[in-house]
Amino acid sequence: MSKLKTYQQQVQDIIEKSINTVEEQHKSLAVRPFELAEKLEKEAKSYSIKSIRSKHNSAATSAYDALRVWNKRLGEYAGDLLGRFDKEADQAADAVTDAATKAKKPVAKKASSARKTVAKKAESVQASV
Repeated sequence: MSKLKTYQQQVQDIIEKSINTVEEQHKSLAVRPFELAEKLEKEAKSYSIKSIRSKHNSAATSAYDALRVWNKRLGEYAGDLLGRFDKEADQAADAVTDAATKAKKPVAKKASSARKTVAKKAESVQASV
């Protein structure tokens, strides 16, 4: 797995943990007002605080589930982008490798030719000495 893909997964995991933490805190903070309302319910029987709490929890769960879906879609989109980037990087690396291989052959021929020329000059210098 590429480093970018690993980073993308870490970011997505952090967002998921953050959503869970916020959801837990939200529900935790909502407990006290509902407890007080339940005490009042005994005096005002016309409202069912338990049904209101249930509706609240259901709405909160729906909201956080929607955030999780959003996070998942965002992760998939980021994964697609990273996949394209990795593919383009691999293609560029292959092109550089091919170019280097092609350039190596003429350089090797020129080096061989240069060695022969130097050897001939060295022989002629030695012969004239």
